[in-house]
Amino acid sequence: MKAVPSLTAETMALQRSFESHRPKGRRLFCDPYADAFLRPSLRALATASAIPGLRRLAVGLYDAVGGPGPRPSAIVRTKVIDDAIAEATTDGTQCVLLGAGYDTRAYRLPALKDHRVFEVDHPITQTAKHLVVDRLGLDDRHVTYVPIDFEHDRLADSLLSAGFDPLVRSTFVWEGVTNYLTGEAIDATLGVVHDLTTGGGVLILTYIDARALTDPTPFPEARRWVRAVTRAEEPWTFGLNPADASQYFAERGLLLRQDDSTLDAGRAWLTAQGRSEHGSGLYRIAVLEPEHGDRD
Repeated sequence: MKAVPSLTAETMALQRSFESHRPKGRRLFCDPYADAFLRPSLRALATASAIPGLRRLAVGLYDAVGGPGPRPSAIVRTKVIDDAIAEATTDGTQCVLLGAGYDTRAYRLPALKDHRVFEVDHPITQTAKHLVVDRLGLDDRHVTYVPIDFEHDRLADSLLSAGFDPLVRSTFVWEGVTNYLTGEAIDATLGVVHDLTTGGGVLILTYIDARALTDPTPFPEARRWVRAVTRAEEPWTFGLNPADASQYFAERGLLLRQDDSTLDAGRAWLTAQGRSEHGSGLYRIAVLEPEHGDRD
């Protein structure tokens, strides 16, 4: 990945901004801070989406460039993960956001406001984010920034040095990251998460259906999506076939509790709001529980 603030992090903030500008009762969530992470041109586009007469034009312009799958998938995965965090968070739970990007859950989710949050990311993206957080005057006393390069640095050492307690119940969130890493880097991170959750907890992660990276592919939107991230110099490098997911994670000491595509997960919510858009079958969200019994 590039040694500059992540373009995908800004894109995700724009997608959250579009959703947040929808009328109350017609949106899946509200992120009041997303606009602050956007460059002026994108902020203007997001602001236009708040105007009823311009909403369809602004969002349609974005979808025409990005394709039909990314934005609905992004908002659905945000909603699924928000709900999973709220369900997993109990008294004393600590939360780790792996590859946090411009995630604002530490500030906007009531479930996390009284809990310690560790934000782990590349130092360049993290520095850009911290400047925005300071500018907004957000209270980040419960947030610890942990700079790391997933391909080279030791995650366990970095977290432990930052004050993470493996004996405390933990919620790990790994959103929008695995598809940019190598299989070896993913194995290493999953191993660390397993070893650092002796106090119990869950891992919530996203992954790409491996068939999106093949030709031919069963997903009509895949080719355009793959080309777009490649042009942004953040190509997808890893995918997993959902049919193999349970065994894959079990071999790494993780019990698969939930595994849905954004297409399936968002269908009921979007239909209930009378929306014709839909997520993508190639983008998936999994909820995993580390197992710490005797293993061969």
